[in-house]
Amino acid sequence: PIGAMYAALGIHNCLPHSHGSQGCCAYHRSTLTRHYKEPVMAATSSFTEGASVFGGQANLVQAIDNIFTIYEPEVIAVHTTCLSETIGDDIPQIARKAEADGKIPEGKYVIHVNTPSYVGTHVTGFAGMTKAMVDYFAKSTGKKLNQINIIPGYVEPSDMEEVRRIAEAMGVRIVMFPDTSGVLNRPQTGKYDMFPKGGVTVEELMSTGDSTATIALGRMASGSAARALDSKCGVRCDILELPIGFKATDRFVDTLRETAGINVPQTINDERGKFLDIITDMHQYFYGRKVALAGDPDQLISLTEFLVSIDMWPIHIVTGTATKKFENRIKEITKDVPHPVNVK
Repeated sequence: PIGAMYAALGIHNCLPHSHGSQGCCAYHRSTLTRHYKEPVMAATSSFTEGASVFGGQANLVQAIDNIFTIYEPEVIAVHTTCLSETIGDDIPQIARKAEADGKIPEGKYVIHVNTPSYVGTHVTGFAGMTKAMVDYFAKSTGKKLNQINIIPGYVEPSDMEEVRRIAEAMGVRIVMFPDTSGVLNRPQTGKYDMFPKGGVTVEELMSTGDSTATIALGRMASGSAARALDSKCGVRCDILELPIGFKATDRFVDTLRETAGINVPQTINDERGKFLDIITDMHQYFYGRKVALAGDPDQLISLTEFLVSIDMWPIHIVTGTATKKFENRIKEITKDVPHPVNVK
C-alpha cells in the first residue's frame, strides 16, 4: 500500500485513500512524512469491527462523498489493504455504486489498485498504481502528439526532476507519470497547500495514449504500465534500467535521442565528460573495493552495473523483492567479479 500511496501523490490534485483500518493509513502516512519531511495527506475508510465482518462498501461510499465534499480533490486514488482484500471488497463495483448514488461529481475521478500487504512489496504497489493511471486515464484519439511518455520508476522526487531536466535540455517534450517532484520536495513558502502545484495532471495522463512512445525506467516498477499503454493505445515502449551510472544513463539518453530524432546537445556531453573525469581522478580509491548493497531491485541492478564499471566489487546484494530475473541480471553483471557474489 505505501508504494501505491507514493505513486498516487504523483498525480496533481489527488488524494490517496487507504481502504482499510485507520492504523494502516496512519503508518503509511507517517512513514512517508518522516522520510520526506513534508505533510503527506491521505484518507481512510476507517474500518471497525462491523466493516471487518460485513465488508467496507458503506464506509468507502461515505468516504468518497466526504472527500469530494470537504477536500475537493480532482482524483481519489484508492488502494486496498490486507483487511479489505481478505474480505474481498470489489472496489470497481463500490465506485460504480458511489457514482450511481451521485457521490462522484462530474469531472472527478476514482481510480483504484489492489494492494494486499501479503503480496509483493512497496514496489509492487507502486507498479500497480502506475498501471492504474494507464487503465483509468489513457486514451487514444488517433492523432499522435509530439511528446514522449516517461515512467520514472520508484525513485525520489529529485530524481524525477533530473530526468525532466535532461529531457528539457535535449528539447524533448515529455509527460512523466507519476511525478512527485514539486509535491514531496516543494519549496518552503510559509503557506500550506493540501494539493501542491506538482504532479502529473489528469489531462496529461489522458494524452499519454497519443504519445509517440513510452520510455519506462526500471523494469519492475514501470514495466507493467508501459506494456499496458502499448496494449491499450498502441504506444510502443522501451523498458530500460534506471539511469544510474555511465552505461544505464547512456542507454537512456540514446533511447531519448533515437525516439525523438534529435542530436544530444553539447551540454549533456560536457556533463558526462565531467563525471568521467571525476571517476578517473578518484579511480585509485575505487579499484578493488568490496561493496555490500541493499535496496529495491531496479536500483540495485543499475548501481551494481555502475560499481562494476568503475572496478568496484559488489559481493553482497540484498533486496526484499527478489525475483529470478533480478538474480539472473545481477549474476550477468557480476560474472567477472573475482569474488563470490551473494544475491538475496
